[in-house]
Formats: sequence, C-alpha cells, structure tokens
Amino acid sequence: MDIPFFFVGNHVCLDFINTKLVVNERPVDLLATFSDLVTWLGQAHLLTEEDGKQIDRQWGGQAKGTQTLEQARVFRATLREMVERIASGRPVPQAAVEAINYLLRYRIGCPQLIRRKGKFERGFQTESQDANQLLGLLAEAASDLLCTCDLSLIKKCQNPACVLFFYDTTKNHARHWCSMSLCGNRSKVAAHYRRHRNQGT
Repeated sequence: MDIPFFFVGNHVCLDFINTKLVVNERPVDLLATFSDLVTWLGQAHLLTEEDGKQIDRQWGGQAKGTQTLEQARVFRATLREMVERIASGRPVPQAAVEAINYLLRYRIGCPQLIRRKGKFERGFQTESQDANQLLGLLAEAASDLLCTCDLSLIKKCQNPACVLFFYDTTKNHARHWCSMSLCGNRSKVAAHYRRHRNQGT
C-alpha cells in the first residue's frame, strides 16, 4: 500500500506527527525506512534535494541510518503525546521540552538568507552531514511550534477514527477536520445518510 505523505497540519511539526496514521482502522507508519524519513524532510522543505540525496547515499542501509530513524520515531511519539495534551487543553510536559532541547544540539551550522521565486526565506546552512542532523531539524520544527504558534489553535481531527492533528488558521478558527477530502466529506455524507434514514422511519 503506497500512501503519499499528508501535509494537512499547517505546521511542519504537526505534519511530522501525522506520518503515523490510521488507514482502514489499522495503524500505518509512513516512515518505514531511513530513506522515507529523508524523503519526508525534503517534501517538508526542511532539507534540500541535494543534501537529502547525499545523506541518503551516506547513511541509507547503514546502522547509523537505522538508529536515526528509530530515534525519529521515538521523538515523534513524544511529540504526539505533547500535542494530544495541548489539543485537550493540558500543559506541555517537561519531558517533551527536554527531548526537544536534547535533539536541538544536532543543529550545527548558521542561518542563511535564501531567495526563492522572488521572495526571501530564512534557511539554515548545516555544517554537518551526520545522520543526526535530521533529528535536529525535527527538534527545530517542534521548538518553532511551541514558540510561534497559538497553542489553543492546535486541534485533533474530529473524525473519531482519525489521528491527525492540524493548526487551525481559518478566519474564525472553526476548522474541524484534518481535510475535507479525507474526513470532512465522509462525515457530512454519514450525517446526511443518518438524517434521511431517520426521516424514513
């Protein structure tokens, strides 16, 4: 089953957490290999295509790559627990803060100004091609979520069968679904069916 990565969270940290999802009532991990992790980081614009290819060539299929993937999955589980707490109005656990700070030490390099399609973006020039730098990228995304986002707008999809999170940037903050195509339309169809079935009885 080839499932594409979902970028419905409106924040890269939430999209990372959303790489573990439920399909047909079964848990599915989209980060099955180290190469999957590198590919996701590229699609999330946290890693350039060139750096991604170099890192995958160097560490893919190696023990270091496998270890980094496992650390990324453990970190993802920590972040999932953190956003579950945030979405239910509870405080961020200290263990999550410590995990983020621990992995931030792998961010070795300096900020860079990048011109892309006529606009400027802030980037980061790494000084390391170590597989651990990928963990630093994930930690930086998590720290950005906590520092720059209104935590009250981090929500879980209201479909009970869905485990995806999103940052609600709608004008009136009334978003309920990870996406209309994935869960919203399904819920509306089910509600429509229930209404018509009840009218017929």
